[in-house]
Amino acid sequence: MILPLDNRHFITELGLQTIHDTTAKEINRCHTYQEFLDGLSMLRRHHLEVCVHIINGLPNETIEMMLETAKAVGKLDIQGIKIHNLYVTQNSRLYKLYYPFKMLERDEYISLVARQLEYIPSHVVVERLTGDAPLEELVAPLWSIKKTTILNDIDKYMKAQDIMQGDLVSLK
Repeated sequence: MILPLDNRHFITELGLQTIHDTTAKEINRCHTYQEFLDGLSMLRRHHLEVCVHIINGLPNETIEMMLETAKAVGKLDIQGIKIHNLYVTQNSRLYKLYYPFKMLERDEYISLVARQLEYIPSHVVVERLTGDAPLEELVAPLWSIKKTTILNDIDKYMKAQDIMQGDLVSLK
């Protein structure tokens, strides 16, 4: 998706979701991590700004795998990031193939996002930290309907743990 910011400025949004090709294949993402990297490289060669989407809580992914995704994304030449929680909606392919499966608990999600942000450079604009589904279609997680409280609790967690975006970005 390409979003115009004004008459001369565009941001291209790329749905990475995860760096793990085994998960990507399971969720039918239809491209590999290397193909994503090739596309990102092409966009940046043309000086287009890029916002990358990742999803936490994909089936069979561990917390460590989700952190690895954030670490890898933090090393990329991107200008924005959107972090989403996985949610399941009625009659979706995810619901039909996988549900029920272990989903992230609210507290797990909050601490995970805070830890992921440590790997995202401070100049990268964080455009989203949670996703939501239409309430009438949402199966799980029900905690995701309270988006504002999730955002507030991520902020509180980061303050309590003395975490800042970019804390763990290695200087080149």
